[in-house]
Amino acid sequence: AMAERAEDEYESQVWSFMQILFETDAREQLLNYLGFDPEKINQAAMEFNEDGSNPSDAEPVPAMSKDAENVVKDALLVGNFEAAVECCFRSGNYADALVLASCGGAELWAKTQAEYFSREAKRRPFLSLVSAVIHGQLTELVGRSDPKKWRETLAVLSTYGQSEEFPSLCAALGDRLEESGDVANASLCYMCALDLAQAVKYWKLTLRDAGTDLLSLQDFVQKVTVFTQALDCSYDLDDEVSNLFADYSKVLANQGDLVAAAKY
Repeated sequence: AMAERAEDEYESQVWSFMQILFETDAREQLLNYLGFDPEKINQAAMEFNEDGSNPSDAEPVPAMSKDAENVVKDALLVGNFEAAVECCFRSGNYADALVLASCGGAELWAKTQAEYFSREAKRRPFLSLVSAVIHGQLTELVGRSDPKKWRETLAVLSTYGQSEEFPSLCAALGDRLEESGDVANASLCYMCALDLAQAVKYWKLTLRDAGTDLLSLQDFVQKVTVFTQALDCSYDLDDEVSNLFADYSKVLANQGDLVAAAKY
């Protein structure tokens, strides 16, 4: 019973993904389907209070010591932003370091960002995401992502991936899931990559497990047919898939449905 429910849930996801592929705002639709509604998230952020407290009641950041403050001030008086930033880091005032670095040129800004990320990423995991987005390292992000949190990773790709790189990023996520043993959800990622050859691997596997009965064969043929319609160009099916289409057309012909048989 559990296996049947899992298969039904998977089939539902396949057709939901299939529908999204045909939408003009597919990336936005994908985010919503994955459970990340931008409007709800924005509202939650705007209304968030820690333990019901008022944001204005938050404790202030500890003041910089007088000695550190003098060193920073002297460094700024002679235009040495790099030294001022270094002193801020050494005194634990990361926010001040970032503010000063933004005034000290692109090179210092990049260096300070990297230092901040390296110091704080373990304590604040979301900074790894910020760093990957800023530095265009989404492929690396996929490579170290948690396969169990593939929906979050796919949402990141949908939000930040460039149009030309989005398919390859989704394919990389599919590879990541496949390597972890999650071939079902890998096929969904391959669908987002518009990679029929990869997506169809799991469909063929489930078809073989079902014993290639007529209904399973029909479901397989329908999935492949609709998916190929989402592709921009004509697509040649591999021999195994072509043979399955031929088998299906023979069944239709034997049932007297010659028009549908000729179509497939």
